[in-house]
Order: sequence, then structure tokens, then C-alpha cells
Amino acid sequence: RKYVCSHIGCGKAFTTSGHLSRHYRIHTGEKNYHCLYPGCTSRFSRQDNMMQHYRTH
Repeated sequence: RKYVCSHIGCGKAFTTSGHLSRHYRIHTGEKNYHCLYPGCTSRFSRQDNMMQHYRTH
């Protein structure tokens, strides 16, 4: 595994840089995807998780 998380105390490793970027959002708390349903205030770090949530409305 070529891509290693540089966050202090983590050290998880991934096979692609994209997977590392996705993982790193756990440490930063970045949540760029908000639910599209009117009035819902839920936010997510991954679009697929947001869409899965959106379908529950």
C-alpha cells in the first residue's frame, strides 16, 4: 500500500490517492455534501453517503 495517512497517530495505508483523500476527511471534519431534500440540514463527507441518506426521505 503506497499511500499512507500522515495524520498524527493514524498511519492507515491505501492503494490509491483517492482513497487516502476520502479517508483524510475523517480527520479534517470536512463535509462538503449537504442533503438536497428541502429543510434537511444533514451534511456528509462523501456524495454516495449523502445520496443514500437522501433516498430515505
